[in-house]
Amino acid sequence: MRGLGQARSVGAEEAQLITAATQRRRRALVVDDDNVVLHVLSAALEEIGVECVHARDGRTALRVLAEELLSIDLLVTDLMMPGLGGEALVMTVRELGGERDLPILVASAHVEPERAEALRVAGVDAVVDKGQGLDPLVAAARELLAARGEPEAAVPAAPTPVPLFRIGLNRVRP
Repeated sequence: MRGLGQARSVGAEEAQLITAATQRRRRALVVDDDNVVLHVLSAALEEIGVECVHARDGRTALRVLAEELLSIDLLVTDLMMPGLGGEALVMTVRELGGERDLPILVASAHVEPERAEALRVAGVDAVVDKGQGLDPLVAAARELLAARGEPEAAVPAAPTPVPLFRIGLNRVRP
């Protein structure tokens, strides 16, 4: 009978761990070599309840993923970065790392449709043009987290848009 009591105790501990894991804030690894963009993207994600971890290049991002993969729910990366760029980061995560479940969102300036399609074939879940402002990025992040089965409460509705043109990240088009 002693074994049964221990089994119930382990079950209770597991239930607590599962509850804690499902109630934690969602986390995104945001990778960009531009400090302003890095912080603006992170602030937009944090407004919808996503905690952000930062990396300024692909190599640092790989180290963060190696240390915290189980607590990262979304990877948001730029393409053009010194050293290991976003495309190589995606290939490393998907092919060499074997990580197929982590949603990947590429946020880069002026991605041609052919390149966007090649990125999707390589394992990118969404491609967003940074020049379009924060709304498409936030919408894509929300959609990827929801598709992953995250609880609705963890992915709240969109906040008031942040005007990127005030900090020079978006050109005002006539």
